Amino acid sequence: MYFDLTPPHHGGDLQEQQQQSGQHPWLDLSSACNREPWPVPAPDPRCWYELPSPERLFNAAQEYYGQRPIAVGAGTQQLIEILPPLLASQDIGKRVMVPSMGYQEHAFCWQKWGYQLHQYQYPESLLHNDWDVAVIINPNNPGGLLLGQDFRQPLFQYLQNAYQQGEQRWLIIDEAFIDVYPQHSWLTQPLPANCILLRSVGKFFGLPGARIGFAFGDPSLQQPLRVLTGPWPIATPAIEIVSAALLDREWQARAYESLRVRNQRFQREIAPLVCSLLDAPTCQHTPLFYSWHTTPAKAKWLTAALREQGIHIRLGSDWVRISLPADAEFSHLQTALSAV
Repeated sequence: MYFDLTPPHHGGDLQEQQQQSGQHPWLDLSSACNREPWPVPAPDPRCWYELPSPERLFNAAQEYYGQRPIAVGAGTQQLIEILPPLLASQDIGKRVMVPSMGYQEHAFCWQKWGYQLHQYQYPESLLHNDWDVAVIINPNNPGGLLLGQDFRQPLFQYLQNAYQQGEQRWLIIDEAFIDVYPQHSWLTQPLPANCILLRSVGKFFGLPGARIGFAFGDPSLQQPLRVLTGPWPIATPAIEIVSAALLDREWQARAYESLRVRNQRFQREIAPLVCSLLDAPTCQHTPLFYSWHTTPAKAKWLTAALREQGIHIRLGSDWVRISLPADAEFSHLQTALSAV
């Protein structure tokens, strides 16, 4: 492993911004988690006295996702961390394809374990390049690109052919933001044997602090994943809370409707202001966030200008991303953009 590498910078670092400027109150629109989250009740005090037993969580996950996970981790981040040593045990090659734009921890974690990184711009290029591991993010974060059936079928067939020919080629699918498009999840059909799919409860449910993520794939991977995650990767209170959220169909229906209404409002009231400020005619988005490609200078300028107004957004090298606000937060954001 390479311990001298510099970890990627992340959004959600609101405390750092508060320490630098001290402005209050702050509106944190950097993490792209649902700003109207599942309402968390006080956990039963007994949760703090018992070691975690995830069976209830796995049952709730099977009910929600339609398939039973093969592993649970402290967020999908822990699962991303252990994929490189997991697949090293499968005696695969070291060529890894990652999207040029996407969650940076994917590339960083493979790099830490000595894999050879290669970036791709268009997912279709995976059908025409040689690789040992490929990572796709569906929908892309922060790009917003949603991969449909017309790409899934040929890619799965490509994997199936490789598997039948005895080739050690693996596909990693990160669907952290797919809950808002449940019909487009690649879990709607069986996964190839050499495929691992990750899901998160942090985004749609707005529960990043629960630190729970799931892996789906071939059951033969259960034991090695359990060895790598350790015996208690998640806390008992988180198990109780997330199990209840996964089974709360009434809240989920209300959340879909809230996201629909808030997106209409964002596209009407907020997106034109940001497009004008960045001189960018369009943006990419999912129902949980909006991203603008622009020049590095303009991206830094808008981020700094909004911080002066007490609003924290996500800054990339040549893009900015703004989380969809809660209904009560729109006026704050609109006022700040108008002031800028």
